[in-house]
Amino acid sequence: MKKILVLGSTGQIGTALKNDLTKWCEVTFFNRNDLDFANIEPLNTKLKDLKPDFIINSAAYTNVDHAEEFIDKAFQVNSLAVEKLSKLANSIGAVLVHFSTDYVFDGKKNTPYAETEMPNPLSIYGKSKLEGEQFIEKNCSKFLILRTSGVISKNNDNFVSKIKKLAKTKKELSVINDQITTVNFSSYISKATSKIIQKIENNPDNENRWGIYHMSGSEPGSWFDFATYAQKMNKLSDPSSSFSQMKISPISSREFNQKAKRPKYSFLASDKLKINFGISLPNWKKSISEVIG
Repeated sequence: MKKILVLGSTGQIGTALKNDLTKWCEVTFFNRNDLDFANIEPLNTKLKDLKPDFIINSAAYTNVDHAEEFIDKAFQVNSLAVEKLSKLANSIGAVLVHFSTDYVFDGKKNTPYAETEMPNPLSIYGKSKLEGEQFIEKNCSKFLILRTSGVISKNNDNFVSKIKKLAKTKKELSVINDQITTVNFSSYISKATSKIIQKIENNPDNENRWGIYHMSGSEPGSWFDFATYAQKMNKLSDPSSSFSQMKISPISSREFNQKAKRPKYSFLASDKLKINFGISLPNWKKSISEVIG
């Protein structure tokens, strides 16, 4: 039975992975208390004891706006710790599976981004995630970098849960309508990741599918689209709730004035994932329905 170590076990993806990986492999989960990315040195000893075949890194500094202020922390978690992690994984012959983001692109085009296109992040968050990717490519011989976007789940720290919470204190909400991306249910990402590992677990030394993959649903949309659809789904089950009654209005990025710059268009083309592994994610409407349902 293959051994897998999951880092960032309490995050949205890490939590979902607990449901999928434990069904077929021996898996160890580390949360922030088990391994703080501010000090990753203890991982060296832990890896020698665990001897994992796969390391899945779902830990990240994901607060895009706060990263503009806490620059050192963002780079420590998303880049410098990943540099050390990639070297350790390679030294023990483990496969490193790492999650990244659509925010590595600048959004200056209006067609889906493929893995072959040149990143040019606009934010500290995007820059720190890209640097982490580059360290993995430099240091690892066996790796998968999975770029995704707009992760949502049933926890209390994602786009859908935040707008539902805001409805308890606000009757109106303005949501950006000119940033085009998509949202993906954490469980869909987890199931896809589990399937990928199962496809390569038996012969990783002779595997030739290493590299960067985009893992996203098949349709783009704006944050305003996502918010209004979430409200539509909520009205079906709870029409009298504060979220169902809230007025949601569109607003431009310029008017909203976020601290960190976001790409205007960052929808990811996931054709490579389907061609190489036969895997595709459901669209954002299905993702939102899973969270609201």
